[in-house]
Amino acid sequence: MKTFKLNHLVLLMTGTVISSASFADSGQAEVGPAKAAKESVAFVDYLDREEVFGGKFSTWVEFASDYVFRGESETNDGDIPSLKGAITWTHNTGVYLGYYLANNMFPGNDSEGNNPKINAIWGPYVGYSTQDIADTGVNYNGMFFQYVYPGDRDSNYLEMFNYVDKQFGKVNIKLEYSPTLTDWFGVEDLQSHNIAIHPSYTLPHGFTLSGSLGYQFFDNSGPNLDANGNGKEELDWTHWNIGISRNVFGFNVDLRYHDTDIKKGKHDFYGFDNNHQIVDERYVISVSKSF
Repeated sequence: MKTFKLNHLVLLMTGTVISSASFADSGQAEVGPAKAAKESVAFVDYLDREEVFGGKFSTWVEFASDYVFRGESETNDGDIPSLKGAITWTHNTGVYLGYYLANNMFPGNDSEGNNPKINAIWGPYVGYSTQDIADTGVNYNGMFFQYVYPGDRDSNYLEMFNYVDKQFGKVNIKLEYSPTLTDWFGVEDLQSHNIAIHPSYTLPHGFTLSGSLGYQFFDNSGPNLDANGNGKEELDWTHWNIGISRNVFGFNVDLRYHDTDIKKGKHDFYGFDNNHQIVDERYVISVSKSF
């Protein structure tokens, strides 16, 4: 009787093992703790991957004494320091997309002379970058960027940035043409265009000398914008900068001089006592890092 029970137990265990092996060989998913453990390991491995959907993520942050864009201080003449950041996903085809954010401060009519509605800018962007086109050494980078002012949505607009550059020994020459695709700062039927050249030169000991010379001009088929009442619209301006940068302890440190040709009383956007301070000359120091 005991022998019969023992043999019966052996047959039962053997059948269970064979059945389990057949179940595994049949391609059926594991269940219970074993399944959970494998899924957990697979999820951790997925999080540890450098590539996601054929692309990689990168981030960039910058801390600066001012936020200057085309010669214009975006922090009301450096009243507050500037903090910027961006996260970008770049596909191996050259397509990329991301999100940018920064603090800012515009002149306005509150008790401190600031615009209380605008204290930040952020927005999504999507673009395409390609290198050495047709073996010419010419590179192209194009991007659509949506400006979003969270406190003043009527000022939002869309701009397309276009850059072409080429290296000539230690010198890099970059050309830019950037038009707005919607109304600039929400001003009806006002389109902006920026053309610029951005040269840079590699100096000894890891330093880089770089600069920019640009011209911002407008097409206006909307309302009359002769704000100073002199009988003509004075909307365009020239802007330039020059600076030196170097990698220091893994951070890029940049010291730069900015200026424009906008004169007080001679410009319908920035020629007034309450806002001309944001387009006059200035020095800016910044520290940035890419990850």
